[in-house]
Amino acid sequence: MGTLERLLMKRKLIIASAVLALVGSSLAVNQSAQAASCVKVKSVIGKNYQTAQDIWRAQGFAVLPAKDGKGWGRIAFIDSNWKVINQSPKAGTCAKKYSGVRATIIKYTD
Repeated sequence: MGTLERLLMKRKLIIASAVLALVGSSLAVNQSAQAASCVKVKSVIGKNYQTAQDIWRAQGFAVLPAKDGKGWGRIAFIDSNWKVINQSPKAGTCAKKYSGVRATIIKYTD
């Protein structure tokens, strides 16, 4: 192999190494950005619905309308009169910030 061929081969290796380094760092940045936008959903089961909404909003989630746990289609007008019996997504789930969370609720008198 001549001197010119060795120099060209060396140059190709240097360029290939630089490209791999850039791609690798780009992947690492994307993964860390995804992890940063991911928030673990806190458990609100057993809490009153108003407190649950406050917790989720403080985490950066959008609170979707609650489901009536009795299946009667009732709407919570005074949120603190209702108790959370289920939640979606489940506690501990990693969800994107600003995504929707929903509670299933029943009245304390149920």
